Amino acid sequence: MVKLSYCLNSLALVLSLFIAWKHFSQKAENEFLQGELSDMKSQIEQMELAVKEAKMGQIDKLNREKRKNSELEEASNAMADEITDLERKRDEVKINSEVATTAETNLSAEIQASKLSIAGVDAEIRTAEQNVRNLTLSIPSIQQEIVNLENLITEQGQRKSQLEETLKTYEKETNILKEHYDCTVTALKKDFYEHPWLERGERVSVSSSDLDLESGILMLSVGKREGIEKKMLFSVRSKGKNICQIRIKEVAYDHCVAMIIPLMGTPKDLEEINNFDLIYL
Repeated sequence: MVKLSYCLNSLALVLSLFIAWKHFSQKAENEFLQGELSDMKSQIEQMELAVKEAKMGQIDKLNREKRKNSELEEASNAMADEITDLERKRDEVKINSEVATTAETNLSAEIQASKLSIAGVDAEIRTAEQNVRNLTLSIPSIQQEIVNLENLITEQGQRKSQLEETLKTYEKETNILKEHYDCTVTALKKDFYEHPWLERGERVSVSSSDLDLESGILMLSVGKREGIEKKMLFSVRSKGKNICQIRIKEVAYDHCVAMIIPLMGTPKDLEEINNFDLIYL
């Protein structure tokens, strides 16, 4: 029994030692793997940094190449512009040369024409000299004509003075006649528009009246101011309808009294209206 217990204890001890060795060996292996993993991460980071730096270098190189290409392109454009400018200057020089040649030809032609013109001028000078001699001979007659013209101018001046005096008198008479005409026209207009009488067939509007049918008397708000006179005969009309006839009995400046003529129309209708017209008969 003791041996069995000893054997079990020994076995347990050996198993414990094996488990402990296994644990420590796994731990050591894990630590080694962790170290390897850290080294690999470090190497990866270094490689990524190197790749990044290489990319940056490539980008810088590419930008430098682009700048070089741009500079070359600008230089090429500048050279093309310069060539175009030189060609334009060459054409201008050619045109100027042609213009100068044409001008030289024209100048030669003008010189020849001037020579011919000078010859013609010499002939004209001789003709002018002859004309001067003729004019010198005709000076006495011209002077006599000048004297005659001066006398004529003097006569015309005197006539002008007489005409100016006549015009001044005419202007005064014209102003007087114009003033008289204006006064006459004003009076005629006033007489036409404000004449204090009535012509047969003229119309006078009445805005208010007083009626007494029993006595046949009609009081009107019009009078001498509107051209109403005694014994005038009027037809009373409203809205195109003849109502009656009246004769003026008494007249004041701004009102009058009229008598209704019997058996003429329907005077009773005057009670229903306020405004009506009088037609002079």
